[in-house]
Amino acid sequence: MFIRLSSRDARKGEGQVTTLRKFALLFSLFWLFGSAIVGWQVALETRQGWLGILVAALIGSAGLFATTVILLLRQMAMAASQRERLQELTQEWQATQHSLQQLLRQRDQLGLLVRLMQRFVSAAHQREILTVLLSELGLFFRAETAEGILFNEPILYGLWHWREGRVSVREGQTEEIRQNCPWADPDGFRNASPQEAVVPVISDGQVMAVLRLVRSIPFEPDDRQFLEVIAAQVSLALGRIKFIATLQTLSVTDALTGIANRRHWDGRLAEEIARAQRYRYPVAVLMVDIDHFKRVNDTHGHQVGDEVLRQVAERLRSTLRRTDFLARYGGEEFGIIAPQTALEAAKVLAERLRRAIAREPIQVNNELSIPLTISVGVAVFPDHAQNESDLVAAADAALYRAKQDGRNCVRVAEAPIA
Repeated sequence: MFIRLSSRDARKGEGQVTTLRKFALLFSLFWLFGSAIVGWQVALETRQGWLGILVAALIGSAGLFATTVILLLRQMAMAASQRERLQELTQEWQATQHSLQQLLRQRDQLGLLVRLMQRFVSAAHQREILTVLLSELGLFFRAETAEGILFNEPILYGLWHWREGRVSVREGQTEEIRQNCPWADPDGFRNASPQEAVVPVISDGQVMAVLRLVRSIPFEPDDRQFLEVIAAQVSLALGRIKFIATLQTLSVTDALTGIANRRHWDGRLAEEIARAQRYRYPVAVLMVDIDHFKRVNDTHGHQVGDEVLRQVAERLRSTLRRTDFLARYGGEEFGIIAPQTALEAAKVLAERLRRAIAREPIQVNNELSIPLTISVGVAVFPDHAQNESDLVAAADAALYRAKQDGRNCVRVAEAPIA
């Protein structure tokens, strides 16, 4: 387009020059003819031929000089105009180059965003998002280092270095992060130099993460603006994973007591039995039932009954070992899985649970305390059953016998008949 414009202007200029030259030639001829006539008249009047020739020559030279000056001035004006036009074309070309570079930059930015969104959608954990993010940003911005901190429990710190070309992620503590990463101070994120970019990831007014990039050349305002766009996408990705984790937790958690529900219990028991079959170790199942719980509901109401269930669950959980698994099996009944626990150890555990509940009443509020007891049935794999369903049935039968024997006691499942 610019070449066509310049060619058209050149042809137009050449046409103007040709016309001016023709005009100057005709003017020169007429001027010379006129000077010859004047010189002839002077020669006739003075009767001196040399004087006429001199006058004719002077007048002719003056005309030719004037014509030459006019042509020269016109040429200078046209040259100046062409220089101005050339400057305009140069500026237009530079603007086009800049626009093209901007378009290419935006294309690369869009490509990075698409890649990140695709990886974020398939990510199942926050650690994976941090790893993908730092590696992509480090390469895209040609950074020397790319760091990131996720403020969750535990805190995750990730580092990408151009020499290694990979991301290392480790867990950290709040005090350690404050000491080693002053740029991640939530009270104020500052860029120490133009070669550093610190961008917080914010969701609902809360800082979820902080990103930091360092390179040898300064970050342009466009770079920092694009990093803010990426931070917004990271916020959405982290929120999605957090939401999915919350849904997963709710799907396997009892809403009233906060412990595992029956669905989680079934899956966990199947896993433990399969593992015990493979590695040949015992697994104990304890079925716990609150004695006379219906009387609590009938006497004090269901709200008090709910509070009793919550406190019993909490007391059981605080009494169990870290390796034991507690779930609400249904109603006022709880189930406990004790991996690598033989029969005698299971009986000791069950008795400890029974005493923990009977030791002191459940304090519902300042005015109401309710004494409670529990009955416990115990069964052990592989002594009493060879699969999870039979194991639960054996523990349930033992619990039924504990109820029949007066409650507030522990009973062990009967050995199967060979």
